[in-house]
Amino acid sequence: MSEHGMTSDDVQINGPSQESSTPPPAVPTSRRPSRNEVAQWARFALPALLVVLIVVFSILAPQTFATFGNATTILSTQSVLALLALSALCTLVVGQFDLSLGAQLGLAQVILPGVLSRQEVDLVVGILVAVACTTLVGLLNGLLVAKLKLDSFIVTLGVATILSAVVLWYTDSQTIFQNVPASLVEISTTELWGIPMPIIYLAILTVIVWLVLERTAFGRRMEAVGGSQNAARLSGIDTDRVTVIAFMMGGALAGMAGVLQSSQVGSGNPALGPEFLLPAFAAAFLGATSFRVGRFNVWGTIIAVLTVATGVAGLNLLGVPQWVNPLFNGTALLVAVTATRFLRGAGTTT
Repeated sequence: MSEHGMTSDDVQINGPSQESSTPPPAVPTSRRPSRNEVAQWARFALPALLVVLIVVFSILAPQTFATFGNATTILSTQSVLALLALSALCTLVVGQFDLSLGAQLGLAQVILPGVLSRQEVDLVVGILVAVACTTLVGLLNGLLVAKLKLDSFIVTLGVATILSAVVLWYTDSQTIFQNVPASLVEISTTELWGIPMPIIYLAILTVIVWLVLERTAFGRRMEAVGGSQNAARLSGIDTDRVTVIAFMMGGALAGMAGVLQSSQVGSGNPALGPEFLLPAFAAAFLGATSFRVGRFNVWGTIIAVLTVATGVAGLNLLGVPQWVNPLFNGTALLVAVTATRFLRGAGTTT
């Protein structure tokens, strides 16, 4: 027995002291944000980047960048690309790719000056002919994909190659500029309240596409088909019909982009068209990271076009070489595809 009359066995039986039985204080741990929370912040990232670019370049080049003339020039020159991006959007919404859109743009921009100078038709008739041709190409693509169940990537790549050959045959590999009426150029040079008409055309068509995709039953069917064709078919949606019409919509918009392109250059150049394809898809994918995160949407696509164009224009005004343009587009596409894959479905995943 110890001095206090307690053995070591008594201590073990009585158990630990009150101090040792008190649980240690909880250590706060950092919580990783959920994908849904990331998506909520991501929807504002692209518009914020556009604002930052405008502010930065306005400070660095106030005499050249921060002017109304430069703003309208950027918007006007990017109207063709924006229209083609909306064209790509139509097929992406239904889960398909149309790699012939650049070639369709090229087809329309040689057909219009061609029929105006060779057949001497009215300007409105020429525009209708050009847009009708690309709409028919969209119909062909849609039938091959929807009815024959061919892969849209391969089919439209083959159609693009055929269209390139048709353009070379139609133009004899020469730019069409002789006997082209001045009314063609006036499509782009005319202004309304000081605003170039290409900006107004783009605004009108953007609102129309937005209304179709967001405010009509057909637009909801398009998104349902893009989400899951099997589920859409089981719910009673004619997926083949929706897919064909989506390709036709894309073709019509590509034709309008071609009309605008030919009016801006005043001729039909057989080399123009395909180079618009990559930037158009880059804008559509980049736009899917904004507003309706993880989903292809109209306003995100337009903001994406303006963001890339603003960055390229600002750097060019600062004397950066021309290779920055393709570098911007390629980088934007890689970043956009990666971000879209991560954010798709973020609204339902926590």
